[in-house]
Amino acid sequence: MAKLVVVLCMAVLLATVEHRVEATVVRLLTDFIQNNVAGIPLIHKTEEYDFDPEISKKRRELYYELHGYRGEKVIERLGLGIDGKHHERLAHQRQRDEGHLQGLNYLQP
Repeated sequence: MAKLVVVLCMAVLLATVEHRVEATVVRLLTDFIQNNVAGIPLIHKTEEYDFDPEISKKRRELYYELHGYRGEKVIERLGLGIDGKHHERLAHQRQRDEGHLQGLNYLQP
């Protein structure tokens, strides 16, 4: 009789453990899908911004004036450095590049 009670207790225990494991696996899968595929719930929060598409045209003109088309002036300023010797470097680069067109000697035959 004691063996029968022990066997029944073990069967009930295994059934509950199996149910918990199954629930844990399902929970892991749903959490994985929620957090990695759909994204965490904070991502789905709706926000509104005041947006004026016409202001980009004004800012584009200011950007071109300040930094040049596609940032050409910015690239040149970065290449000259920020230590206060940019005038010397600019003169040296212009002397070095005299007679060259995009890295090629256009004065040579």
